[in-house]
Amino acid sequence: MNDGLGTVRVTADWAVLGKHPGQAMGYDVLDGSLPRGRAKLYLWGATTGVPDSRAPAESLPWRVFLGSVSTDPTPVCAVVETTWDGRTDGTGAPSYTWRLLLLDWSEASAAGLTWSALDRVLPGDRPLATGAGVVLTACRAQAAELAAVVDRLSFEWAARVAAQLLDNRQVAITMPPGAALPDPSERVRVLDAICSLLPYGCRAWLSAATWTGRSEHDLRLVFAATAPTGRLEVRLGAGLPPEPQGAAAHGYLAELLRLRESGRSTADLVAHLLGAVDVIAAGSPEDAVRALREADLPDAVVAQILRGEGDLRDVRRLLELHPAHTLGEIRLGAVVPFLARSALGGGSDLAQALLQQHWGPSTPHLLARDVVLTGSTQDSFTWARRYLSLASAMEPEHPGAFGELFTALVGATNQDPTWTGTLVYMVENEFGRTTEAADRLLLRSREAGLAWLRTLLKNETRDLKPLRRLTERARHTAGSTRGWLLFAGVLAGLHPPEQASPVDAAEFLNAADDAWRTALDLAEAGGGPEVTGLMWPRLEDVAQRSEGRLHLLPALDRLVPPGRPGTPPGTAAEADLLRALVGQTADGARIPAAMPRLQHLTDPGARAAYASALVRRIGYDYELKRVAVEALLGDAPDASSWQVLRLLMEQWPTAESLVGELLGRRLTEDPHRWLALVLPDGLVAVLECRYHLDWLRPVRDFRNALRDEAPFETLARIIAEASPHHRIPQQLLDEIAVCLTGWHPRDGYFLGMALDAAVPGLGRELYAALARAEGGRAVCERLAEFIRGEMADLQEVLEAVEGPPRFAPRMPAAHPPPPPTAAPPGAAEHPAAHPGHAQKRGRFWHIPHPRRFRDPL
Repeated sequence: MNDGLGTVRVTADWAVLGKHPGQAMGYDVLDGSLPRGRAKLYLWGATTGVPDSRAPAESLPWRVFLGSVSTDPTPVCAVVETTWDGRTDGTGAPSYTWRLLLLDWSEASAAGLTWSALDRVLPGDRPLATGAGVVLTACRAQAAELAAVVDRLSFEWAARVAAQLLDNRQVAITMPPGAALPDPSERVRVLDAICSLLPYGCRAWLSAATWTGRSEHDLRLVFAATAPTGRLEVRLGAGLPPEPQGAAAHGYLAELLRLRESGRSTADLVAHLLGAVDVIAAGSPEDAVRALREADLPDAVVAQILRGEGDLRDVRRLLELHPAHTLGEIRLGAVVPFLARSALGGGSDLAQALLQQHWGPSTPHLLARDVVLTGSTQDSFTWARRYLSLASAMEPEHPGAFGELFTALVGATNQDPTWTGTLVYMVENEFGRTTEAADRLLLRSREAGLAWLRTLLKNETRDLKPLRRLTERARHTAGSTRGWLLFAGVLAGLHPPEQASPVDAAEFLNAADDAWRTALDLAEAGGGPEVTGLMWPRLEDVAQRSEGRLHLLPALDRLVPPGRPGTPPGTAAEADLLRALVGQTADGARIPAAMPRLQHLTDPGARAAYASALVRRIGYDYELKRVAVEALLGDAPDASSWQVLRLLMEQWPTAESLVGELLGRRLTEDPHRWLALVLPDGLVAVLECRYHLDWLRPVRDFRNALRDEAPFETLARIIAEASPHHRIPQQLLDEIAVCLTGWHPRDGYFLGMALDAAVPGLGRELYAALARAEGGRAVCERLAEFIRGEMADLQEVLEAVEGPPRFAPRMPAAHPPPPPTAAPPGAAEHPAAHPGHAQKRGRFWHIPHPRRFRDPL
């Protein structure tokens, strides 16, 4: 109980150790309120020898202060005083007395009693009631008084001694040469002042003595004539003791000196340490460091964190003593990220509990600032992700924590927009969260939006829902439909293709190497096939690489399938041209040359639009023009492709030469197949002149004449003009053979007569050439059979004209000629003789050409 300001009444147990009068041997407990066994623990624990028997009164009394003894580590507050009243024992030697005063630790620490205070209220040798405790009225510790002693000794000197004690060293204070030993009470004040620079809780194991004899003892801090072996000797007020070796003790000394140099008075520091009454074990100097830092706890904890030495127990103590809102933004800027990183790093339940308990309105902003201060780096991105996961875990207790942190991160203006855009996609992809602030950033910042797009396109899951969501939001946000977002809106079917430009498409497609695949997938789902025009430069490049065959062709077949009704001719032309480009890559099996979408355009106007689209798309690119012509010619003649080629030649005068080159090769390799094309005169002239296809025009004219049912004289003129020196071109001869195979033999005979009429002997040359050619032998055999039959008929006529027969009856005429043999290969591809020839000639007796008749000799 308190008796007055600065005083307190406490009850102490006591005991007396000594000898009964006349006793010769052994000291024993003579009286007291403590059990004899317990009393002996402290009395013998305080024994440091006996005074010099030659002058015992000169050095007495001795006082020893104990916080515990080795045989009983329970903290107490005890003092043992050694005195001599002049009596002797049975041997005549001085009989000393040891008086123990013992207070419970809880009572002494609550009263704030120190050794100086106990020293003043020692009962001395007055008689005490046996078996009862003694009531003392003591003064509370006076920090100013102890601080004055510290300053008189030198703050650093006392601090170094205290740090040595914390380092588990035993220290002996000796007097400088010639200096007088202070009186016992002054020595108590020195001992008390030194220990006042340690937390009060260290007194649970500290011990001190105003003087010691020569006996061995375990006391920590003593006055002595000399330091026994193994103990550190320091001279009172002379020189500086060495610094402690242990890291914790050394840190304690540094912190103590820092606090003093920072402007804290010695009295303030002593008052703070006297208030640190929680017991600190002898083997836990770190606890003493923490207790000291509480003198400047907010700044000390922050400094510790900034040095990378933060301790969760210190932070917990700080928050217990100082509510988070009182620490200020600067200190919280260190404490909050420390708690967050501790909770994430080691999975500390304590850190997460502290963060949960002290989460406040400023916490998300402090975490965001911690991320931003490290710059736009991969490390800061990682911490942003981890802080967001922690905020997500806080949401049950602190709704909105995640959104507030995410918004703070997105709103950091000094972050690289690329970093922020990537973060926005990560949050939506991993946490399934987005905010209006994040979307506004993507729509407002081109760099952030493109970073978001690049990250989305790199995601192997290819989940395009976020892109559709963002383009939908952009459509309803003024000024947002431009660039890649506008093109994305076209892909999603939100804007017509004509609103976007190739520049918009390029911004989207340049976001990733395979962005074109995503674009085609989106267009297939909603945008329509017309986007190929906007994407042309990129698709053209892809078509010429290996991935064209693997991915582009299937994507085009899905987006612009051949034969789909309503496909714009221009889009069909672009898709076919891309297919043709893929066919030029030397990376695998050959793709048949063709324009498959063209085959389904039956309207002449659509084909014309198709051709115009090719012209516009190809422009001045000669290689692309060559690819287009190759594909249009294809592997076999096709009427639709040939019509488009003719339109191209009309719009592109220079294309005729290229068509001639590529068609000339085909005509040389397989003339019968390719002569099915209706070749314009200009192209025929090119083929004749540049590619030595002299036979082409007569073969073409011969076919046209047959198709027009021209008379034999016209056919003969064509053959004659193509056969100088009676040499009929082989290709024309093959054409004639095919034609004659389908005619009646007499038509072949008439053709020969017409040839002879045009150029004497050319008809016979035709028959001879046919007989030599493998494909013409069957024709000649049929013709010979026909002629023999004609000759037999003429012989009969001759005999009838000349009168009765003068010879034996002749044999019956030869059998009629056999039916025509099968046409040689390729005959079906050539125009057959028009049936008009048979109608004109019918079945009648042929009157030979007048040149065949001769006058009789």
